[in-house]
Amino acid sequence: MISINLLPPEYRKAKGSHYSVLRNKRLLNGIGAGFLILTFIFYLQYQWESASFQELRTQWTTLEREVQRVTQLKTKIEQGAKGESDFLQRYVGSSFPTTTILSSINVLLPPSIWLIELKVTRRAHENTLLLKGLSLPSQRGVSIQDIERYLSGLKEKFPTRAEIILTTSRQLKENRELTLFTAVFKWT
Repeated sequence: MISINLLPPEYRKAKGSHYSVLRNKRLLNGIGAGFLILTFIFYLQYQWESASFQELRTQWTTLEREVQRVTQLKTKIEQGAKGESDFLQRYVGSSFPTTTILSSINVLLPPSIWLIELKVTRRAHENTLLLKGLSLPSQRGVSIQDIERYLSGLKEKFPTRAEIILTTSRQLKENRELTLFTAVFKWT
């Protein structure tokens, strides 16, 4: 069969040469090879990044275990040191430390007064000092005067809003007069 193209020449399909088809095949083969090379390069890069990621994940897991151990140790230390911390804050680190109280009690104590009991209680809103003791009459005066001088000297060492409650009783033992006293200091 003979085929005739009746279209005007400008609209007719140009017959391509064998050379242009070959050139198109080479171009397609080059593009395909380039695509394969890029795919291989990206695959290698993916493998390298994946290995880096796995290494980081192992390091992270190890680090996470270390952090858990450190957190447990921190909690254990905080629980163990809480009592010591509370003690230091309450008795040493306050604005009026217990060492100052004990030092004042010792320095101001006259020879005619003997202390039987001493108790310091520290709370958030009220602190107390309980002193129980006895006094013998001294050469300077009656034993109750010695007690009052001692306690007023001690009160001067306390903060300005300190109160004192004093109770005394006299007893006669072996022909000697003893004055028993209980003094309670309260301050904030």
